[in-house]
Amino acid sequence: MLRCKNCKILLPGAYARCPLCQGDLTGEPDPGGNVYPALPARAGERRSVLARIAFGTAAAGAVCIAVNLTLPASGPWCLFVIGGILSFWISFALVVQKRKNLPKTILWQVIILSLLAFLWDRFTGFQGWSLNYVLPILCTAAMAAMAILAKIRNLDIQDYVLYLIIDCVFGILSCSLLAAGRITEPIPSAVCFAATVISLAALLLFQGRAFLAELQRRFHM
Repeated sequence: MLRCKNCKILLPGAYARCPLCQGDLTGEPDPGGNVYPALPARAGERRSVLARIAFGTAAAGAVCIAVNLTLPASGPWCLFVIGGILSFWISFALVVQKRKNLPKTILWQVIILSLLAFLWDRFTGFQGWSLNYVLPILCTAAMAAMAILAKIRNLDIQDYVLYLIIDCVFGILSCSLLAAGRITEPIPSAVCFAATVISLAALLLFQGRAFLAELQRRFHM
């Protein structure tokens, strides 16, 4: 009988690879028949999609560099394209790596996109759009996304409360920058402040006991 060292299971039937983990098998095939259904080649499909995306971004970057080299008077605008492609892949890589934990993925996107936006703003003369618009809009969108996700998927509070609190901290940071005069456009930060207060109030009023219990568990209070 075939055996998978990774899954520690015996497999009656004739398989080329383990149907659970796609690992190598040892032993002799058992003519008793296959008891596990064949899995679709999802891993191969994902690799194919990633290969197409990688090819598309590489081709776009190469074309922009070639055009910029033939038209040098227009300035080194291809560097912005290359920076945009790199920013996309950094964000996309985090989505792929953290895809099993959607609340954590949302929080990481807020952190990475805010940081990338700040760097773009900083190295292009710092017009302040990263603080005026990107940070508060990302925080507000993340809080709304977590609330919708928790409702749709019936998540327990321990599955998302820590990430929501950290996102609220970023929202409070945006409001603090507004109060300190570092932000010149008040509307996005005001909306973010309202979303932060609503999120914290919802946690305390509707899931207060579970919320406090989760804080005690995580911070050993």
